[in-house]
Amino acid sequence: MRSPVWTTNAMTGEDAPGERARAPVPALALAVLAALLPACATYAPAPIDPAESAHSFAARRLDAPELRDEVARFLPTSSPWPPATWDRAQLLAIALVQNPELAVARAEVAASVAHETGAGQLPNPTLGLQSEYARREPQHWLYGVSIDVPLPVIGLRQLEVELARQESAASRSRLMERTWSVRRALIGALSDAESARRRLDVLTRLAAAQERLVDVQHQRVAAGEDTPSDLAVAQAAAIDIEQQLAQARADDATAHAAIASALGLPPDAIDGIDIAWNDWGDPPADAKSSDAREQALLSRADLATAIDEYAQNETKLKQAIARQYPQLEFKPGYYWDHGIAKWPLDVGVTLPLFNRNQGEIAEATAARDVAGRRLLATQASIFGEIEAAERSERIARDNVDVAMRRVEVARRQVEHADLALRAGALDRMERSNAEIVALRADLENVQAQAQLQSARNALEDALHAPLSGPELALAASKPSAESGADR
Repeated sequence: MRSPVWTTNAMTGEDAPGERARAPVPALALAVLAALLPACATYAPAPIDPAESAHSFAARRLDAPELRDEVARFLPTSSPWPPATWDRAQLLAIALVQNPELAVARAEVAASVAHETGAGQLPNPTLGLQSEYARREPQHWLYGVSIDVPLPVIGLRQLEVELARQESAASRSRLMERTWSVRRALIGALSDAESARRRLDVLTRLAAAQERLVDVQHQRVAAGEDTPSDLAVAQAAAIDIEQQLAQARADDATAHAAIASALGLPPDAIDGIDIAWNDWGDPPADAKSSDAREQALLSRADLATAIDEYAQNETKLKQAIARQYPQLEFKPGYYWDHGIAKWPLDVGVTLPLFNRNQGEIAEATAARDVAGRRLLATQASIFGEIEAAERSERIARDNVDVAMRRVEVARRQVEHADLALRAGALDRMERSNAEIVALRADLENVQAQAQLQSARNALEDALHAPLSGPELALAASKPSAESGADR
């Protein structure tokens, strides 16, 4: 016996007795959707107030208590906190925690890891709902539901997962390269600050000595012993020294700002701190760089990035080749067709009639070739940087040796001038001239030391590895560049 059927009256919208739909498919689909909704993620707003963030940055301080625990993950912290004297390793640890560019790089790594998670998920099917009203049919309504399930080419999803993993590896390599860039900026600024400080010390003493010489010249000109032109020469030399002092102060201010920028702090946060760099200008000559050289030629951070880029392009080529084959789509469904239940089972096929994906394959092949040549160029550049830095350091070390000999000779001349002055065989002007010559030799020595330190910094930069100093303890701890608060 046929069960009663209910349909909706097309004119009034009311249900007519005797015509009840047997398969409420839309209601079932809505029930499924309602069951899935609770598992959906919800949006959580995270607004950024530029005024508040600027105030927060300006309030950063080196003595912040939370910094101690974060730095402790890289280096054992001293007590009390903050330390009375900062070394390069401690400041680099601060930079790893505080530098905003590294926070961006860590966020990019997290984003690539999230993409890796998404790449491993199966694609969701597409649900389609159909309806039709036929007034003249005994059963007025047609209800239908279909599900489109994409069937990827065998191995294509695995390639997607592999590419996502390679992108994550590349983002980590970029993070390591940015970490070294921060280190380069910090060490360069610290070296410039130490150079400026030492030049200021020598130039201050040189200015005082030159002023004493000017006073003596005044007296000699007044006594008729020297001409006014001699006094003018001495005064011009004093002005030149004042200009050098002004330049050294400007260099010190620039280096101070660069240090703060690398640390991720406002400049006033590092005012007055004591920074120790005992072997500045005289780095150990026996630093073992052979292992670091081999490591740099095989896996320096920028080379690792190039290697990751090549691997990604290799995978993209595999994907392009896989897409030349037919793509399948499975489409099961159910229809209540005016009183008749139907179960269609469709299969969609993308036919490669007009092309076999040659365009994408050609582009992927060319991109892989470009990535490969960029990799080799990067490796060759690293080799050249290391060779140039090693030669520059050898030349700079020879120049320091020459400058040191000049300093020793000048100091002996000052000692002889002191003895002659006490014996009455030399006047004050000659003694002042000897002192000025010695101080200028000291200044030249500081400049030679700055060049040597700059050459050592360039060598460490080429190797992407510290060769001496407290940073070796930081490198030995092997801290993760992904560590640190996103401040």
